[in-house]
Amino acid sequence: MQALYNHTGELIAYQYQHMLLHPGNLTVLGLVIGDCVFGSQARVLGKVFQRKVYNMSGEVLARREEKPLLLPEKFDIKSSITQAWRILMKIRDHACPWVDTKEKWSQASLDELLYID
Repeated sequence: MQALYNHTGELIAYQYQHMLLHPGNLTVLGLVIGDCVFGSQARVLGKVFQRKVYNMSGEVLARREEKPLLLPEKFDIKSSITQAWRILMKIRDHACPWVDTKEKWSQASLDELLYID
């Protein structure tokens, strides 16, 4: 499990395998397939590479800490897999367009996009 932080250093999500998890209740908010980030409604939100999540305009949405974290005791892997499967079944196009990265942070952070999707 790895932590994702916004531009102020606030923890906004966890990535566990291909799942993006809410930092409080560990519900699945989205998926990472390849380097593409999908929200709960199977919409492409961005791309992950170089330890950052970028929106489709190339602005930074989050940075990923490479140091692995231990799984919390309250983490229900079976429930998470079921939630992830529901999202995966909605995804029809796994391709993502190319993103030219920038160093500029997006006005909206990854958590905002995940929560409204």
